[in-house]
Amino acid sequence: MSENERFAADLRSRLTQLLAKGLSNDPAEHARQVAKIAGILSEAFGDHGFTVTLVGGSAIEVHAPGIYMSGDIDVVIDRTGTATADRDQVFATLGLERMGRHWRRGDLFIETVPGPVAGPAEEVEVGGAAFRVVRKEVPLRDRVVGFKHWRHTAYGDQAIAMLIAFGDDLDMEWLDPELAREDAQDALEALHKLARSNTPVTHERLLALIDDLHGQESDPAVLRPEGRDGVQ
Repeated sequence: MSENERFAADLRSRLTQLLAKGLSNDPAEHARQVAKIAGILSEAFGDHGFTVTLVGGSAIEVHAPGIYMSGDIDVVIDRTGTATADRDQVFATLGLERMGRHWRRGDLFIETVPGPVAGPAEEVEVGGAAFRVVRKEVPLRDRVVGFKHWRHTAYGDQAIAMLIAFGDDLDMEWLDPELAREDAQDALEALHKLARSNTPVTHERLLALIDDLHGQESDPAVLRPEGRDGVQ
């Protein structure tokens, strides 16, 4: 067995051990598993000339463990030099199989998101796993914008949870212009206010807040439950 083959076998073995009992239903433990999987992906693809960046809901899990649990792992995979294998081959060495837009192994689903990465990223180390992830302001921006313009109350829930978790540790010099471009600064301010209040955060309250942001009156007929759960 060559050195490259031994390296690939070691990564596959580590992933097998990590998934031996499946992915946890506990949000904090799930976040730790996501970080370890991201580390394995980073090593596997990095060895073949690619960079893996964790994005979307998976980035929220890493930056604020326990507040959210993504249904799949979202990554952007960019070529950094002369690739020694294609993406499909690297996934296959880890024992993953393609299923539609996902790569799957047991209850692990990985989605490759088209690049480029939509925001600044950083190298982190979590529990011994080193990998690249978009900075926390990136998924916060996406949730705030999606809350206001797509009317996803689940995004409002997640944005509030992130604001509570991050506190004042936010790069507003980057975030403010991003939200201004999307006409969503008012949404961040409103969600910040709600996060600091004692008002219960309900689906109806978030819909009413969206109406306020758009200068509309709430209509009981549109107080729908969809959007509260299952949004990645």
